[in-house]
Amino acid sequence: MGSIRQLRWEDIDFTHSVIRWRAEADKKRRESVVPAPEALLGELREFRRQLGAVAGWVFAAETAPTQPMDRHLFDKWLMVAERVARLPKLEGGLWHPYRRKWATERKHLPLKDVAAAGGWKDTETLLTCYQQPDNETLLAVMSEQRKVRETALGR
Repeated sequence: MGSIRQLRWEDIDFTHSVIRWRAEADKKRRESVVPAPEALLGELREFRRQLGAVAGWVFAAETAPTQPMDRHLFDKWLMVAERVARLPKLEGGLWHPYRRKWATERKHLPLKDVAAAGGWKDTETLLTCYQQPDNETLLAVMSEQRKVRETALGR
């Protein structure tokens, strides 16, 4: 959340389609540069156009535009958005359920890449706290028809 809240327009490279997540905004003090999908870049371009922004904070404080927005206002925005969309309150926190959903939806992708894209330094945290079993994946595991021959088992 801190990295998103402290994102600057200068961190978004529309030409090379990447976003730089600065170390000073990361709780582990790690900097990373990740590719950004065109759909996200399109949304960011439109948001920037609506704001009339050129540089500075993507989410600037209303009363002090030279500062990033207060974390509590981010929390309030999420709660309002959930209420307006008539979404049920998710269990397990305010923002973390959305990170868990994002990570779980990407279980079919290479673990190291999911961790890097999601900002996890290690895969252990991703596996133990974020990726969750889900019925679709469980059904795929249970439906697998592949048989292992006895020679493959070392018999």
